[in-house]
Amino acid sequence: MKKGIISLLTITMGIVIIFSVFIYTKSRQPLMQAREETTKIAQESSNLMTVNKFYWYNNKQTYFSVSGVNKKEESMMVIVEQKGGKVIVLNPGEFISENEAKKIAYTEMKPKKMLETRIGLENGIPVWEVTYEQKNGKLGYYIVTAKDGKWVKDIKNI
Repeated sequence: MKKGIISLLTITMGIVIIFSVFIYTKSRQPLMQAREETTKIAQESSNLMTVNKFYWYNNKQTYFSVSGVNKKEESMMVIVEQKGGKVIVLNPGEFISENEAKKIAYTEMKPKKMLETRIGLENGIPVWEVTYEQKNGKLGYYIVTAKDGKWVKDIKNI
């Protein structure tokens, strides 16, 4: 009797694990497709050779971006508008890094915890959006221009 119960539990757990892996894979499919398409567009419209990171930015519109390096091993960024396919290429020296944007947000907001950083467009201007947890436990967004790190806006207590 015990062997039967153990066998049934083992089979059930195996089915649950397989089903969970399937659901996880299916849920990541839109992200992976967006990354692949953005990488292809970025490499066709610029001299981007290697992609290091992918960003998904949502505001009034959705933007997909990739950062990477060109043939000279210089950092560059490509932002692609989801609807319309407008492409913005930020060449070496034309933008601040993700870490620089985080440092600016940290210095200004003194958050409890830094969460995420994304790049996109705000009124046609490339911006870094830094998401952080405030000391009161609520979310905040600090947005700076990607070209020089100047403050655009911050949203608190979400």
